[in-house]
Amino acid sequence: MQMPLREVPGPTLEGGAPGPVQYTYVPFTTTDLFNWKTHTPLYSTNPAAVASMIELVMLTHNPTWADCQQLMLTMFTTEERARINSSAQKILLAQAVVDAKPQPEAWAEEHYPKTDPIWPYNTPAGFAHLQTYRTAVILGVKAGGKNPTNMGKIADVVQEPKESPSAFLERLLDAYKMYSPIDPEAVENQSLINSSFVGQSQRDIRNKIQRIDGFLGKGISELVEIANKVFHNRDLEEIKRQRGHTGVVGYMGNGGGRGGPDRGRARGRGARGRGRGAPREPLGPNQCAWCRGEGHWKNDCPAFLAKFGEQGEAG
Repeated sequence: MQMPLREVPGPTLEGGAPGPVQYTYVPFTTTDLFNWKTHTPLYSTNPAAVASMIELVMLTHNPTWADCQQLMLTMFTTEERARINSSAQKILLAQAVVDAKPQPEAWAEEHYPKTDPIWPYNTPAGFAHLQTYRTAVILGVKAGGKNPTNMGKIADVVQEPKESPSAFLERLLDAYKMYSPIDPEAVENQSLINSSFVGQSQRDIRNKIQRIDGFLGKGISELVEIANKVFHNRDLEEIKRQRGHTGVVGYMGNGGGRGGPDRGRARGRGARGRGRGAPREPLGPNQCAWCRGEGHWKNDCPAFLAKFGEQGEAG
């Protein structure tokens, strides 16, 4: 990959001493720009990742003013570039005010020009101008990626039924960074993040954590650990439930249980050889062996109890 400004040895001074470092200019290639565009997420979806990439390019490749424009044209939409430039200009203006510059607006415009100033990069003053401009671009990209505060967008981030607590927390923190001025990793905001994480988790996780005294003051990693246990135990409970249901169906289908079809027929008149035609169909898992009704077994059958009483089967 080519660097727009690369260091090269300066001319040798009198007496053979090496001269000051100079820079030679090699523009970005189309391949460079294409690779950055292809391997970097959209600014609208992941502004932090794009800001990191821009910062890396600025700090390692020393682009000129024209190179910065080319890079921004490649990576950002027209609206995004407008936001970035506006943010960068405001940052420089604020810096000028803090530094008590005589004419803050003029100073900010001079250091963030709209047309190529052709700063001489091989002079200390020109290189300093470029460094100030690159820094302003970096800060502008970071500031321009923040959306207007919208706490409703954060409230819309809820855990999906099959989503792990860790993945859900990551989405929640990203929403805080994108739609609010709140730093979700700051200690003073821990209770707020805990409240959102618990309140917007799935019901079983929410109920489990809310029963813990002082959960709002615990570390988020501790809450995630508790949530993970509930999340993984949910699968185990489902497996047990399915196995238990399969076992009951198989047992009843084979005539097991107090009210099974074999036992019912053995005590019925048909088992004594008096014959009532073809054998009955196998019972369902919730079907009564006495009245063939659904929803109860023989020992709980109202008709059976009315005829024989609670001890009828034993008699």
